[in-house]
Amino acid sequence: MQLSQQSLATTTLPARLFKSTLIMLVADVDLPDDPAARQVNHQLQITYLSARALVIDKYILLELEKWVAAVQLTPIAQTYVTALRTAADTLRQRRLFHARKYTLDTQVKTSVYGILNITDDSFYDGGRYFTPAAAIKRAQEMVAQGADVLELGGQSTRKGYVELTAAEEIARVVPVLEAIRPTVAVPIAVDTYKYEVVRAVLAAGADIINDVRPLQADPRILEAIAAVDAGLVIMHTQNGDQYTDLAQDIHDYFATAIDFAGQYGIERQQLILDVGLGTVYGKNYEQEYSLLRELDYFNDLGVATLIAPSRKGFIGTLLDLPVEERLVPTMAIFANSAGLDVNFMRAHDIAETRYTLGIIDKIKRSFSR
Repeated sequence: MQLSQQSLATTTLPARLFKSTLIMLVADVDLPDDPAARQVNHQLQITYLSARALVIDKYILLELEKWVAAVQLTPIAQTYVTALRTAADTLRQRRLFHARKYTLDTQVKTSVYGILNITDDSFYDGGRYFTPAAAIKRAQEMVAQGADVLELGGQSTRKGYVELTAAEEIARVVPVLEAIRPTVAVPIAVDTYKYEVVRAVLAAGADIINDVRPLQADPRILEAIAAVDAGLVIMHTQNGDQYTDLAQDIHDYFATAIDFAGQYGIERQQLILDVGLGTVYGKNYEQEYSLLRELDYFNDLGVATLIAPSRKGFIGTLLDLPVEERLVPTMAIFANSAGLDVNFMRAHDIAETRYTLGIIDKIKRSFSR
C-alpha cells in the first residue's frame, strides 16, 4: 500500500470542517435545497452533512445578518434563516458568563484574566506586589492595559508552597480588594480554596472565586458562591499523573463538577473551566503539551473555558529559559489557545496578551470573500 498526501481542499470534506470554531446544527425536518437556500449556504459557508445536519462556523452564525442581507429570500429560505437566527440567539445566551453584577459575552472577544499575586513566594511575581500600595497600583495598571478580569491571590500554590492560615490570607487580600473595588469596573476574582477566605472576600466585593481544589472538598464554598450569584472557576486537579485517557478523564471530571455545582444552585453561566496545567495539579510535562493541543475538546460542555500557562515551568523545560524570558512563548500558547476557542487567558503580562488576542480574534472572525 502507498499513501500520498493531498490537499483537503480537493476532497468532499472542506478543510474548514476541521476548525475548532465549527458547530453542528441538526434540524427536525429536511434542510431546504432551493436556489435561495443554497445562496444562504454559500454566504454563510454552511456545509450539509446530511438531509438534517449542517456545519457552520459559530462566528459567522453570530453575524449572519451581515451575510444574508443581500440574498433574496423565498418563503422556504426565510424559514431557514429564521431557524438560523434562533440558533444564533441560543448560542449567544449560552456563552454569556455571569458573576454578580457583571456579564461577559465570551463570543465577542477572548478575555484577558489578569493575575495579581499579593504574595512573597509566587514563582514569577512573588514579592513585587506584596504591600497593599504596590498591589493597588498594579491592579489599576492592569485594568488600564486591558484586563477584563482581575484576580487577586494571597496564597501561593507553587510546588513546595507554605500553607497560610485563613486569617493570614484574609489580611493579605481583603485590604487590597476593598481599596480597588470602587476604582475598577471589571469583575474581581480571588484565588483561594479556604471557606473562611471565600466568605470574607465575597463580603468585601469579590465577584469570582478560583478554587484550585475539588469542589467536593468543601461544599460550603459552593453555598457561599450561590448565595450571591458569584462566578466560579473549576480547575481540574488530582494526585499523580495517571489517566486512562487524559482528555476524556478531565472532560468527565468537569461534567461531574458542573452537575455537582448545579446541585448547590450554581448555573453553567457562572462557571469557567481550567484544565489545570502544572505538576502540582497532576500533569506531567508531556501531558501539559497534549492538553494544550486538545483544548477545544472541552467546548462541548457549554461552559466558558480558561487556560493558565503564563511563564510556567513546562515552557522553561522545553526552551531552557528562565522565568523572566518566557513572555514570547507564553504569547504563542495564548495564540494557540484562542485559536482553539478558549475564552479566558490567565496572564501576568496584560498589554502583551491583549495585543496577541486582538490579532487572533480578528483572524477568527474574518470571513471576507
